[in-house]
Amino acid sequence: MKSKFQILILVLALMSHLGLAQTFSGRSNSVAVDYSSEKRSGGDAAVSSKAEQTVREALGAPSDPVYHALIIGVSNYEYAGAKLPNLDKPNKDAQELYTVLTTKYNFSTDNVTLMKDPTRANLIDTFHGLADKVSERDNLLIFYAGHGYYDQPKDFGYWLPSDARAESTANWIPNSTIKDYISAIPSKHTLLITDACFGGSIFKTRAVSGMSQLKVNELYKDRSRKAITSGSLTEVPDESFFVYMLIKTLDENEFPYLPASTVFSRIYEPVMNNAPSVPQFGVIQGAGDEGGDFIFIKKK
Repeated sequence: MKSKFQILILVLALMSHLGLAQTFSGRSNSVAVDYSSEKRSGGDAAVSSKAEQTVREALGAPSDPVYHALIIGVSNYEYAGAKLPNLDKPNKDAQELYTVLTTKYNFSTDNVTLMKDPTRANLIDTFHGLADKVSERDNLLIFYAGHGYYDQPKDFGYWLPSDARAESTANWIPNSTIKDYISAIPSKHTLLITDACFGGSIFKTRAVSGMSQLKVNELYKDRSRKAITSGSLTEVPDESFFVYMLIKTLDENEFPYLPASTVFSRIYEPVMNNAPSVPQFGVIQGAGDEGGDFIFIKKK
């Protein structure tokens, strides 16, 4: 009996020395030997590979998407006057949005253009450049804050760059021109955000419902041309609660993937409760929307 007990002790000691995975269970306890260290040489590579594929898998994309942004603020007007006053906030708002996108989301500074007080020529040249630079797998965000105007009899909406004159439309940029450039830029997803008077005139349809309830990969798979604006056919104030809520929502977001439709749903009620304008979300008319949505991706 004694020799059998000694043999059992030797067997247990040998198994422990070899690092074999065994479990011995009794009525009140169990002992486990872990051998996972033997797999670690290949485990780190597997974890790293999975991390690299996370974005592609979540979006159902063949490669990690590249994000571009054109951020425009016009505070100072060359021909400012009573009918076309300078504005305090647009340049500051544009700078804050630039900071949030480049520090917290997948927007490389190499692909983000921040324009303060651009002229009409500056803007047109920049749009031309984007049409050449952005590929069909890339995503594009366009933000404009500044004066806008809506000519109701003609059903024409405009952006007013820094060299605009109140008494002449020669340097104004029609919404139709913006729409044409958005159509010409071959991005997968384009999101236009405007904080300008009469920004809502660019829409075909508004208040697209139920989009944020879809899965991220379902929203991402189809091309999109969507817009979020601070108001429809009414003037918006210089002190923009709309932009405040937009930046706050992006800054405080904790989810890795944030659809534009969800951004709008989060800012809609606060803006309605604290500002005279009614924010709008919808499809840009005739720009090639196929039902998808723009997805903000947080940096890891």
